[in-house]
Amino acid sequence: MTQDIPLFRRLLGPAIDQLPDAVRRTHDRTGRLELSGLAQIDTRPGPIPWLLCALLGLPAPGRDVPVTIIFEATADGERWERRFAGRRYASILTEGKGRDAGLLVERMGLVTNLFQVTATPDALHLTLVGCRSLGVPMPRWLAPRCPAVERQEEDAFSFDIPIDLPWLGRLIHYRGRVA
Repeated sequence: MTQDIPLFRRLLGPAIDQLPDAVRRTHDRTGRLELSGLAQIDTRPGPIPWLLCALLGLPAPGRDVPVTIIFEATADGERWERRFAGRRYASILTEGKGRDAGLLVERMGLVTNLFQVTATPDALHLTLVGCRSLGVPMPRWLAPRCPAVERQEEDAFSFDIPIDLPWLGRLIHYRGRVA
């Protein structure tokens, strides 16, 4: 049964085994995993970026911001909850089906993100390749860009998430380390 196989193992197959240990341990498991640490968050100044980040629940800017990430296996995939100094946002991740086969599908409220997931010996790369709002594909000129990377720093899991909007530039860049 595929639900017994972790989501990222289903997406990556044996390539998951080449990931750094901290990244592989985070994604090649069932059950619940809670990691905590610190993050650095930079956001574009101005009312439009502030409103977009607030609406999506994305973290507020800051240095050494306490962060907790909860990864929880579900019947279809995973639920991720991120807590940055009191601001929280969550998403449901599943394996793409049909036209989205082979992609990681992330649902965050009214927005669905589609990621190409690639494993290397140094990192896990999650590259945003599509975005839908209310089920309608966003045109490329409007859709966000997000080349997310997860690595191992010492024995800890690290993340580096830049989000750019073609019509605005860098909306937010958050990165940190949790264990």
